[in-house]
Amino acid sequence: MEVCRGSVYLYDFSTYERFIAELEMLIELNHDYRFTLFTRLPTRRLIEKLDLSMVSNYWITKQTEGNSIAPNLAEISRIIEHSSDDESNFFILDGLELINDETTSNNLLASLSLLFDRIKASNDVLVICIDALAFDSDWMVKLQYLTEKIIVKSPDIVVVNEELSNPDEPADTLFQHELGIDGGPRLAYLAKLPEFGFTREILVKRILQWRRLGLDVSVIEPALAYQQKDAYQLYKLVEEKVRRATEIERFIHANQQYLDATQIAVDMFRVRQLTGLDELEKKYYSSP
Repeated sequence: MEVCRGSVYLYDFSTYERFIAELEMLIELNHDYRFTLFTRLPTRRLIEKLDLSMVSNYWITKQTEGNSIAPNLAEISRIIEHSSDDESNFFILDGLELINDETTSNNLLASLSLLFDRIKASNDVLVICIDALAFDSDWMVKLQYLTEKIIVKSPDIVVVNEELSNPDEPADTLFQHELGIDGGPRLAYLAKLPEFGFTREILVKRILQWRRLGLDVSVIEPALAYQQKDAYQLYKLVEEKVRRATEIERFIHANQQYLDATQIAVDMFRVRQLTGLDELEKKYYSSP
């Protein structure tokens, strides 16, 4: 979903898994913005779920740490108001429940209204993440009146998955597909990217696809700063590793009844890390 500048949106929060996946989509579709996330999630946990090079983050907590911020809307509003006007900003606020615990609902709504007015007079965007069940229904009606509802849709990415009956299904269908032996998503073959038309934006999309498959592709992240030719050369190396990892995963899945469960767990970890592929191929493909 591409958002409108000077808008305030309400996001229906359910789980962090869904939230992070859809946040990545928002970043992907709105890369002209500078993203800032205020969240209940500590940075040490957030970094396991999200590439923090794509977003600035503040941890909403009463603790005092490097990037912590008190559960106080005035403090958060101050950061928002003093953000650079040189570029458009995209703010995401997750943690309104914590802030509500420190004030009254009426005061919170009044403070939010002032913040919303500031956003609507700018080129910025604000998304409020909220679990409606945590608030009074009458209060929620008032909040909904001041905002628009945001529904994040999957980006239009070409995906080839041999196990899907319809190759034109949305890309997000891929990540709702069958789970693998280790509990992660089954690996799938993705369409190869040609060098012609290869861009940083396309590479970002492919990295996100690989990450949602549970693959560690951190080795390719430096390519985001390379010139196109060098970036594509690194991409091709990683693409080949992913293809080999997919073949190994499918072999393990097809022959799991003959394999030791503990060894499967170890080997699937290596598959998702894209490490030791030569050894794994020799182990599984060589004749006894």
